[in-house]
Amino acid sequence: MIQGIATRLESLLFHLLLFVAAGLIAWLSLRYDAQWDWSAAARNTLSETSQQMLARLDSPLRITSFAPENPLLRQGIREIIERYQRYKPDIELLFVNPERHPEQVRQLGITLSGELLLEYQGRSETLRQITEQALSNAIQRLAQQQAHWLAPITGHGERNLAGAANFDLGDFGKELKRKGFQLQPLDIVTAAEIPSNTSLLIIASPRVAYLPSEVEQIGDFVARGGNLLWLSDPGGQHGLEPLAKELGIRFLPGTIVDANASAVKIKDPAVAIVPDYPQHPATQGFELLTIYPYAAAISVTNSQWQATPLLTTLPRTWNETGPIKGEVSRDPASGEEAGPLHIGIALVREIREGTTTRQQRILVVGDGDFLSNAYLGNGGNLNLGLNLIRWLTREDRLLNIPAKTAPDLSLNLSHAATLVIGFGFLMVLPLGLMATGVTVWWRRRRR
Repeated sequence: MIQGIATRLESLLFHLLLFVAAGLIAWLSLRYDAQWDWSAAARNTLSETSQQMLARLDSPLRITSFAPENPLLRQGIREIIERYQRYKPDIELLFVNPERHPEQVRQLGITLSGELLLEYQGRSETLRQITEQALSNAIQRLAQQQAHWLAPITGHGERNLAGAANFDLGDFGKELKRKGFQLQPLDIVTAAEIPSNTSLLIIASPRVAYLPSEVEQIGDFVARGGNLLWLSDPGGQHGLEPLAKELGIRFLPGTIVDANASAVKIKDPAVAIVPDYPQHPATQGFELLTIYPYAAAISVTNSQWQATPLLTTLPRTWNETGPIKGEVSRDPASGEEAGPLHIGIALVREIREGTTTRQQRILVVGDGDFLSNAYLGNGGNLNLGLNLIRWLTREDRLLNIPAKTAPDLSLNLSHAATLVIGFGFLMVLPLGLMATGVTVWWRRRRR
């Protein structure tokens, strides 16, 4: 009797402790989060570099994904963002159906399903490629605290970075402001000199000649080691010939004609296309097609600077010096050179400041239309323009995130192994099941 009661109490105590242990495990699972990544190369875990970058963020980060009501697409995006949320819980992820908000999609320039909009401390950036390297680099750019002052020169009919005309660069100027750049138009006629805190001086396709004193100011700025973006269209340099000579470049006469443009449904032969880019910090990893309407070709004349052609046309192009109407063909006697031709040239040199040195960066592009309101949304023009500005302002640093391969996602079998497995599933396994069934039936029948 006593032994039976003891057995029951022991059983009751065992079940009670079992329920308490289960409850404690459930409580611990809600209070503490532990995960293990056993995948090859730990591809489901952020790299140490990305984790350190997230630790430096002192404000919430908001990520909006413009994805349709597609569970598979949204789940894939959610899994990537969750890797970041594990290390920064105040990252907010929102989904917006682009079909229900067409006006917002149009204003932001969203073109791909699932494209992300990142917002941090009043700055924003859109992102098409959703990988750890692309996402971490975008977050790092938004978190950049240093203010960069961009000074576009005015007063000579230049393209206005706040203008709304097709000729102007207003849409590009808005994007620069969203990325945290400060724009301050500069009239060098009234200014004693170009401010020393100017991160980048911009000459945007002038239509009126500069005065000699203005050209001298620009030359002094370059001599002091200032960074420069020079957008020039066909038709002359408007008094800036001394600057071109100082930089060691020459603009070829005429307008580039591209016979390859018809392959991408562009009917105007005066629109040049650039599909490939060199391994340069300004274009590294950039793979989008860009277009350049009515562009001038540039050549390098001396080696005072380290020159790198960034934007180069395909073969079957030339600088047409005559009217572009009807059927046109290259005339070597008129100075028309066969492509590939260079539309953009990057120039760098080392500037010594005390005991340290820094790199001075200048970019000359023989076209201003590619960043204009009329053409900014074509191909990768906007993304390329932002890349070029970041390089010119020395914000081209990328996070060193190693590529994470996934060898455990694929199964490589020899031809013999494939035959054996196929024969086994198609012949051996069905015959074995049939034989087992017949054997069971036969034994039951004999009983």
